[in-house]
Amino acid sequence: REIRVWRNLRHPHVLPFIGICVLGPTTYMLSPWIEKGNALDYLRLNPDENCLKILLQVAQGLNYLHTFDPMVVHGDLKGANIFISGSGDALIADFGLSEMIIDPEGGSNPNQSNSTAFYAAGTRRWQAPELVNAETKEEAKRTTASDVFAFGRVMTELLTLQVPFAEIKNEAELIRKISLGELPRRPPASHSSHRHR
Repeated sequence: REIRVWRNLRHPHVLPFIGICVLGPTTYMLSPWIEKGNALDYLRLNPDENCLKILLQVAQGLNYLHTFDPMVVHGDLKGANIFISGSGDALIADFGLSEMIIDPEGGSNPNQSNSTAFYAAGTRRWQAPELVNAETKEEAKRTTASDVFAFGRVMTELLTLQVPFAEIKNEAELIRKISLGELPRRPPASHSSHRHR
């Protein structure tokens, strides 16, 4: 599934897909080597970098996915899935939970068959409350709206240099807070104001 989605994407802020390599029973997906790592680690090591530039590039990449034909829902957007190129540009990566959505209205499509992971997987800290609280497969479906919610969490993550709810280590407590719609801690304005330039 990841190859099917990723191989068609071409955008300055989406990690390029080069091809595959099959060694025995294992298939490897190939992309360019990204020497600067993921966005969160990069900004922690380079706190004076322009965080807003990186966030704008992520937004542009996400807009490309959501306006691609057929539309692509990423499904697991977070700082660890955004890489930084040698020139300092953001690249959205990890399309393992992504799906191409044939029906742009988001309604049910009898010909659409999403994977179980598309409904059940993902990283809780970046998920919208409605996904965490979902009781049916349809309610748990990732959408462009859930991607945008995750992008909001990414904004907080990269501006604070901490994953959402960093202070919570217990999974049950994390799920409780998210399901109640509680928000991650925000830094004082002085903490991140220099990173807005």
